[in-house]
Amino acid sequence: MRLQRMQIAALVVLAAVVVLALAPLPALPYTAGFAPHWVTVLAAVLGAVFVVRPRPAGLLPALLLLWSAGGLVLDAFRAFFAVTGIPAGEFARVDWPGMVLRGLSLAGCALLGALVLPRVRVPGGAWLGYTAFAVGFVYPLAKLYWSAGGTLLRPAGYGEGFPYGELIMLVIGAVGSLALVQRWGRSLPRRLVLAGGWTGAAMLTTMGAMSVLGTFAQVLGITQGPVPLSDPATVVTVGVVYGSWLLFGLAVAGATLSYQRTTPR
Repeated sequence: MRLQRMQIAALVVLAAVVVLALAPLPALPYTAGFAPHWVTVLAAVLGAVFVVRPRPAGLLPALLLLWSAGGLVLDAFRAFFAVTGIPAGEFARVDWPGMVLRGLSLAGCALLGALVLPRVRVPGGAWLGYTAFAVGFVYPLAKLYWSAGGTLLRPAGYGEGFPYGELIMLVIGAVGSLALVQRWGRSLPRRLVLAGGWTGAAMLTTMGAMSVLGTFAQVLGITQGPVPLSDPATVVTVGVVYGSWLLFGLAVAGATLSYQRTTPR
């Protein structure tokens, strides 16, 4: 019965994704490079097939839905300024229909994953947790290096100051990654650890998929994104540095799933 309810919920969400993706709604310029709507429709249709008949191959449409959800963190950031009224200029403008579509895509990905992942064997979570711990240093340390005047792979026009926010997130990500695999993490409230793990995985993978898959699609001419392809250094930066988000998020997701399976309710 629980499986049937989850399948019905997933089909309803995926149907809403298709309807909204096919609607001729305007989008703001900041969404350039986000997943094309035809990818979202394809992902939702394929996902519906694997909702009815869950198979490991359903991870492919789940990945496409994850890409379709890319940019949701940026939407939330902009929505914060729009709702609070804090002056932020262009950053207070939100693609509201697109935000809803990306939120539904993430929900569809989560529901499809919940149906498919029980049929997928996940290796021991220890190495995944430690991988997440290590990869989490890549982006913050790169920002620290650039803020100190380093030029290797630094994006053109980079002028940000000391990365206080990134270093705070580094500490949170590092502690969270270790909590998933070390003994002391078992003494923490299980729901708290799972909520942190899945939330972090969702944020990191959507941002990582947006950067990596978006750039790959731009290279293939599928989309017209914001990455200057004529600048090899920038392409490498997006692929390696920002791509670490995707690897970080996937490692956190795997470690969280392993923690969920190996800890008593």
